[in-house]
Amino acid sequence: MSANSDERFHPRNDYVTFEVLRHRLWQINDEQGKTIVNVSGSPVATEGNDFNVALLNAEGEVVAVGPYVIAHVSAISVIVQNAISLLGEGNIRDGDMYLTNDPWMGAAHQNDVCVIQPIFWREKRIAWTASVIHQVDVGGPRPGSWNPLARSVFDEAPRYRMLRVVSNWTLQPEVAATYLTNSRLPDLVELDLRAQIACANVARSRLIELIERYGIETMENALADNLDFAETLFRKKLEELPDGEAFGEDHMDHDGLSEELYTIRCRAEKRGGRLLLDFSGTSPQAPGFINTAYAGALAGAYSALFPYLCPDIPWNAGVLRLVDTKVEMGTVHNARFPAPVGFGVVHATHCTTNATALALGKLLAASERYYEDAMAGWSGSVFVYNVFGTDDQNQAFATMLLSSDVQGCGARAFGDGFDVGGKLTAPQANVANIESIEGNYPLLYLYRRRTLDSGGAGKWRGGVSGEAAFTLHHATQMDITPNTWGVSISATSGLNGGYPGGGATVLLKRSTDIADQWRDGNLPQSFDELNGEPLEILPAKCSFVMSSGDVFSSIPHGGGGIGDPITRDPERIESDLAKRLVSLEWARHLYGAVINADGSIDRDETEVLRHEIRMQRLSEGISRLQLPPGAGAPLEGNYGVPAGALREANGWLYCGDCLQSISPAADPDKPYLLLRRRSLEAAGPLIGLRKGSGQLDFELWEYICPHCGAMLHVEQRHRQDTHDEPDFRRLAK
Repeated sequence: MSANSDERFHPRNDYVTFEVLRHRLWQINDEQGKTIVNVSGSPVATEGNDFNVALLNAEGEVVAVGPYVIAHVSAISVIVQNAISLLGEGNIRDGDMYLTNDPWMGAAHQNDVCVIQPIFWREKRIAWTASVIHQVDVGGPRPGSWNPLARSVFDEAPRYRMLRVVSNWTLQPEVAATYLTNSRLPDLVELDLRAQIACANVARSRLIELIERYGIETMENALADNLDFAETLFRKKLEELPDGEAFGEDHMDHDGLSEELYTIRCRAEKRGGRLLLDFSGTSPQAPGFINTAYAGALAGAYSALFPYLCPDIPWNAGVLRLVDTKVEMGTVHNARFPAPVGFGVVHATHCTTNATALALGKLLAASERYYEDAMAGWSGSVFVYNVFGTDDQNQAFATMLLSSDVQGCGARAFGDGFDVGGKLTAPQANVANIESIEGNYPLLYLYRRRTLDSGGAGKWRGGVSGEAAFTLHHATQMDITPNTWGVSISATSGLNGGYPGGGATVLLKRSTDIADQWRDGNLPQSFDELNGEPLEILPAKCSFVMSSGDVFSSIPHGGGGIGDPITRDPERIESDLAKRLVSLEWARHLYGAVINADGSIDRDETEVLRHEIRMQRLSEGISRLQLPPGAGAPLEGNYGVPAGALREANGWLYCGDCLQSISPAADPDKPYLLLRRRSLEAAGPLIGLRKGSGQLDFELWEYICPHCGAMLHVEQRHRQDTHDEPDFRRLAK
């Protein structure tokens, strides 16, 4: 049943009961997550929080999602609805649980194992529980179950379609053994399986208790009311946003086999109380393992939709009733079987999130009411690496380490992004403690710290990331498989003239003298202080053997900035310098800051330098861009340059900085914006460090007010990109 047509929400139960039960359902879902943390023995779940939980109604519509990895459960309805279709209504029984990791059944990828359970009351199915945990190893040709050389799904980990792992309340030993036999770490995987069974049992017990207390009709009403409530709130939110379109795109620069480029494009169209997310134009599926199946595209889109548009709206299927998605078959995020998909959730799915988030950020920035909800790009790519080996005691070790959760957050329309704040896609992300890692594995860290100059420059700076470096200790060799993207281009876009954040960087220096330096009491804090072979800037995906004396480093993405960097408050720059978040060199280059010997900003000289920067922009603008036809009409949508950069009044467009008209309604021959094209590295020292193949050749496009030289919009563009001049041509009404 859909929400009522009038603006006010009217629950089926009385308002007090509605509030009590919706909060109780949230608490039950939260208890599912706590159970996994308490029972699981895997550091991926217990320290990295790489899991999530959900409650669904009888038809498989999501009622509540956990605060962990959103992509795990935002499209979980695909799994439940496929289970209903595959098993048949008559074969779904009380007391049973089903396990799947098949991406074409809705799993994120093979490592993300889902356990679902139907809940019955007197032979009537009333709900489902679901949980997903990333498993360290579920089999396949390579440790960790990621095979960068896979050319089809048959080169990857085995898939399971709705194994009845629990029947009549009893774990089926032969089914569990079949599932565990393929894993290199069956003990850890079994603990996670038992944690998922335990969390399902907890949720069922709590729901049954509520039914016994309130009655089945009241509980079914509560489930339906939760969806209708979210739908009502989201429809009101959409109706308050201005109608219009916005465009976002993101690029993956490695497919596991080679450094090829894949682009996911999103056109967000808001009309009245509905939202269309159109991904037409996305790259065809790749020969490597970065693809995802259809559910991955939905999960990626919803992982941006919920935090961007629903910060104060329950995250459930009621919101999704008002969202239409257009995803083309055969693309990198809707791959045809048997494409390799082993790393899709952290590639094509996450890339879908980035493209969607950029488009939604522009829609918010075009709204006077919701402008402050706009954010620049967050945590551009997932950065993980599997490590496997044998220590000096001949004990095998293996784990997955994450740099993703120490990425920089995107700047907000009213403030800087959070430093080392984690992923947009995991509100309750966590990062493993260094001491825990060193205690459990033969590794020693040189450092884990905030990364200088990694936050995207802007009036509001993007958050900086957290870089780390380690070497082997009590082991002579280790297999390591890093996986990320964004080494040739940043995946955290800026808004409103802000620059992108620093990209991902994978570094290795072999045969160093780190042991000798430690023995002498030295604590090297950079690769420049280490003797050894030349520093290697590795591709986004690789596998290699790390030996004693080698030092490995990961630098994840910083957040994107918002607003012209030369409008940043000097006091904030002074603070950034004092905290070693921005260097002296780049404070001058990006922010136009003139710094005194004591680290303070010379205000007068800074104003002079900033004026010179504006004049240089004007002199270097290489083309004059005209508004598209009809753009002199009142601004209803987003022209690609967010509010605050371009302003509208009485049907005219103005530069938000100098307030001079740039609308052709005043003078058809007046230039719209100047375009300055520069090297990508001009946006920061950590963007595009690895060039990759010639197909990964990007440059910086800066759109500049022709009157005052204010920078109104920035994008990273491929040199061979043939789409219309600036992206706002495609966004105009």
